[in-house]
Amino acid sequence: MLKRKLLFYNWSPSGRADFQPAAAATRLEQGIANSADFSIVDNNGVITALEVISRGGGQEPTNFRMLALRGADDRPFKWDPTGSVGPIGLLDTEYPADVTHVSMWPDGICAHDYGRDVPRITRLSFFLRHKLSEHVSFEPIYKADMHQKLRDMTGQLRSVELAVTKPEYAPRDRGAFANLFPAAFGEEAPSARITLGMGRYGPRTRYLDQATEEEVFALAENAADLVTQMIIRGRSQRTGRVETVNLLSEHLQSESELRRSQAIPSMPDAAHAFFELDQAYKDFKSRDVFEKASQGRFVRGKKSID
Repeated sequence: MLKRKLLFYNWSPSGRADFQPAAAATRLEQGIANSADFSIVDNNGVITALEVISRGGGQEPTNFRMLALRGADDRPFKWDPTGSVGPIGLLDTEYPADVTHVSMWPDGICAHDYGRDVPRITRLSFFLRHKLSEHVSFEPIYKADMHQKLRDMTGQLRSVELAVTKPEYAPRDRGAFANLFPAAFGEEAPSARITLGMGRYGPRTRYLDQATEEEVFALAENAADLVTQMIIRGRSQRTGRVETVNLLSEHLQSESELRRSQAIPSMPDAAHAFFELDQAYKDFKSRDVFEKASQGRFVRGKKSID
């Protein structure tokens, strides 16, 4: 069995045009039928592949298999204890790959299985934008009490630690990224890490300014899938103590053990992965978890839904 986290998101069209997962899957299948290369997007060596497992429609999810591929300049090599180093034999049309299974339900919920080296959901938005001209955004769903913790810190943020990787997947209009990350990192920087705060020994009555606080909350709400670390510290109006919120641990998720593929033991069995994703979705749905998370959303210092 392979341990995976099943991470949940809200999906929504990010442009004027509507987005329908089943229709996009149909277009992708048609393109692949004409040319197998249609399943691949290569952007300056960042290579993503997408396969349709089931189109979905009605109340059924659209299921994709998404792969992060390694090109010729990024391929691993093999080694043995005698000190021998050599290439892994692959054809020019073959790639080392990391895989995730993605389900998109018609009601705006999306989930995928996540583990070490698994591609992030941002690659799906990136692929659809570049290959099908479909614009869809993914917002993480958080546990409802996380938003309450942030609301309690309003006006009293002490520090935030941010780390972001693969910024090439972000749209050019990066919102909070444009303000929180210095221009010195440039468009091509593979990763960036910053810490903003008053310092451990700074005055205890000083806090981040309102503009920075609003950008932190906007990033927490809308862009966390680009973030590999986000730790927010602030004085809680409720407890009077400095509290810590580790954003990634607050992401709505379910733990699962997936069966191994019989052909590839290091990869989950696709049928079992999609079954577990659907079961987790139905469980959260039956307990109104998605509705409670939506009601607790925190947007720029205000509760979005009363």
